[in-house]
Amino acid sequence: MLIPKENDIMNTILHNFRMIKKRRNGMRTKFIFPLVLAAAILTLGGFIIRSFFQIGRPTSRYQIYQDATYGFSIEYPTTWEVRKDTHVFENGDAITFGISGSTQKKNTELTHGAQVAIAKPFSIKTSLSTWIQDYFPPQATRSKMTLTKIPMDSVEHCSSLGCMIYYFTLINNQVNAIAVFAQGPDRDKMVYENTTSYMLKSLQFNNDERSSAVSKIKALPEVIEYLKRVPKGLIAVNGESDNLFMVQVYEVKNGHTATFNWYNVSKTTGEVTKEF
Repeated sequence: MLIPKENDIMNTILHNFRMIKKRRNGMRTKFIFPLVLAAAILTLGGFIIRSFFQIGRPTSRYQIYQDATYGFSIEYPTTWEVRKDTHVFENGDAITFGISGSTQKKNTELTHGAQVAIAKPFSIKTSLSTWIQDYFPPQATRSKMTLTKIPMDSVEHCSSLGCMIYYFTLINNQVNAIAVFAQGPDRDKMVYENTTSYMLKSLQFNNDERSSAVSKIKALPEVIEYLKRVPKGLIAVNGESDNLFMVQVYEVKNGHTATFNWYNVSKTTGEVTKEF
């Protein structure tokens, strides 16, 4: 969506003025100015309101990523890169979704773009609050919040490259963590923040039925062979009905999805059937 330029706005205002002038039918000039001013305000206000809502709304197509190993699912834009080789967290990352902005330089720290990294669950020897206090520097901002109905400890840690926001929670006596980065020019940053916010709201932990369906597909011999050939291949529940989970086996190449196969898993019997 292109934000109207000042010339476009002025042209619209002048057009409104000419239309009013044609219809004045003898009205005195002193009554015309307030009408022109009102038209200008309404026109400019309309552009601003439309621009705000169009910029702020996530417009990308989303797809569900299901992790049977660590028991979580999340929606992500299909145009974002999916990686399993990142090290945002000290104990390793389960998955990372990201996009680079137009000014981002290759092989450098991310300064223009967005990233959502989900950690491999890890154990700690203290309470979560104590661990966070010891792990982060004093200037980091700490708070408590609820994310997808789960109580979370939030930490914002800033550096010269920008600010990273971390979310921590304990599930089954292990720390589950998410790291979010969104940085760039104002308009880009707004889109990135809106997209990462949508992703966080979609995050679900420990969906046993979905995880079981993914595990069944992951154990199929043909899928095992596929993952050997395509190490970055993904398996996710990307749809369901009253009786079935629809599981997709695929990879993402240059922003496009290349599907290996679709499988239906019965919710009642666990029986697996494939589409092709």
